[in-house]
Amino acid sequence: MNYYEVLYIVNPNYGKDKISEIINDINTHVESKKHSILNHNFWGKKQLAYSVNKEKYGNYVLLHAEFSNPSFVNDFKQFLNLNSEVLKYLVVKLDEKPTLEKEEKEEKEEDR
Repeated sequence: MNYYEVLYIVNPNYGKDKISEIINDINTHVESKKHSILNHNFWGKKQLAYSVNKEKYGNYVLLHAEFSNPSFVNDFKQFLNLNSEVLKYLVVKLDEKPTLEKEEKEEKEEDR
């Protein structure tokens, strides 16, 4: 399987309702193409290293996904490029399945 980590930045002027709508749109797009979402985390509003579209801040969202077809990455990048709410994004292929926050908490509890 091919695991990917996608970090994307959404317009800072959007509220939580609009951001959750954007997250749902991205989830729907990925799942409609028969791929799976492992985790979707909203990190919050943070300052950008440089201004993007005259914005100094952005809402960061981290996505872990499993793409069964590696060629879907290019289609997904094109989808993010055409999405006007997404300012910037970064797609990274992972060597192994990412550990989710719930799994990390369970592992820490087992170690005790």
